[in-house]
Amino acid sequence: MQKQIKILLTILMALVLAVSCANNNPNNPTNNDSGNNSQTPAWKQNPNYQSLIQDWQNPKRPTEVYQIREKDNSTIDFNVLNEGTGEVGYSINVSEIVWNADNASGIMYGTYTKIDETWQKPEVLNKWYAILFNKLTADTLYISQAYVTPSADAPDGSYTETLEKAKEIFTEANNAFSTGSDLVPQTK
Repeated sequence: MQKQIKILLTILMALVLAVSCANNNPNNPTNNDSGNNSQTPAWKQNPNYQSLIQDWQNPKRPTEVYQIREKDNSTIDFNVLNEGTGEVGYSINVSEIVWNADNASGIMYGTYTKIDETWQKPEVLNKWYAILFNKLTADTLYISQAYVTPSADAPDGSYTETLEKAKEIFTEANNAFSTGSDLVPQTK
């Protein structure tokens, strides 16, 4: 009888330990610990990240509008509106931001998720792109969208097949960001 009690206690302890460990597992999909930042990418924890997330417009051309919006815990949407209609001309699902040391500039990397028919480039869907930003404050932002001389790695100069290639090709050193716009928060 004593042997059975020891076996039962051992099984019970193993069960309690397994349940206890499962509740603290950050990979547990039922773990709703909102104070746990382990699943939030480091690039979203930048002190100026929230200043970036808003609608921006060019004060010299108010119909030039960029929407930078939260999508989910690991991505944001970068939408470029058509100047004539105000509809989304194309959208980039940003999955990484490489911040510079000043915390006010960097490069956003993501894939094209939507393009309108006027752009006529269906081959860019799900391909990688980059957007440089700097001068970020709550009231100012400068952005420059990537473009390089077309090559085997960037077939029309505006996309690559992989994130690694985008990081290699769409850089300031490669002059990928030669023109851009100074922006302010959009007024509704």
